[in-house]
Amino acid sequence: MSGLLVGGVYGILAVGLSLAFGVMRIINFAHGELVMYGMFAGVVASRMLGIDPLLILPISFLVGALIGVAQYQIVFRHFVGQATLQQLLAAIGCALVLQMIAQLIFGADARTATSIFSGQYIVFGPFFLSKAQIVAFVIAASTTLAVSLLLNATAWGKAVRAVADDVEAAEIVGINSSTVNIGAFALSAGLAGLAGTVLVTYFPVTPVIGFSLMPMIIIACTIGGLGSLGGTFIGGICCGVIQQITAMMWNSALQDVPLYVLLLAFIAWRPTGLFGSRVE
Repeated sequence: MSGLLVGGVYGILAVGLSLAFGVMRIINFAHGELVMYGMFAGVVASRMLGIDPLLILPISFLVGALIGVAQYQIVFRHFVGQATLQQLLAAIGCALVLQMIAQLIFGADARTATSIFSGQYIVFGPFFLSKAQIVAFVIAASTTLAVSLLLNATAWGKAVRAVADDVEAAEIVGINSSTVNIGAFALSAGLAGLAGTVLVTYFPVTPVIGFSLMPMIIIACTIGGLGSLGGTFIGGICCGVIQQITAMMWNSALQDVPLYVLLLAFIAWRPTGLFGSRVE
């Protein structure tokens, strides 16, 4: 159950990355830094303003979205539809710049934020669960569902899916692919910011936390399938469950080892993941 709760947060961390790839074929290796800024937004709210971090989730989403739009306009618009080595290097460079800016603003020390659920637990029978993790899972699951509904039940969502399927055909029928791409990337980045603020309620943040989170985000996307939002969320849950079982039955210091083995297995035998589809 602990793995399920932790994995749900991994899932929402990865959904934004999966969305950017599904629409624009952009693998944003600076996605972890967007999560980091969302975490620092929660720290500012808690430590400096005395506000519960969960109350500023819309602001965290907006901050992440604005940073994402700047990323897209400065870096990624040149690589839409091209998952190339140059795109990878540009993303890593962008991540380093965001990391250095955060270090200049916040310093190198680890920071924490406190919500009304921090330090509280629910005990029933043999189960001992953190309220902060339960709330984080509920927010992650409801956000993933809301994004899925947005993409499948609105005119804008249909435009996004049309651009993802065939950008030339979409433009022929009057869809502005550039505007759609900016909106989709802003949504992707906003989800990262929101997820970061949820995560910081029980996990400390440093300016380099983004690099630590990226392997888990990539593994969740690989298991679920890049471009599949529901699949990515399930991939995150798989990561959390495997981590917790490994820590309990083997060694907590080696809890990520089975995930890296699983990543290699998926790349070798099922690169599209559990729910992804093959694209040219």
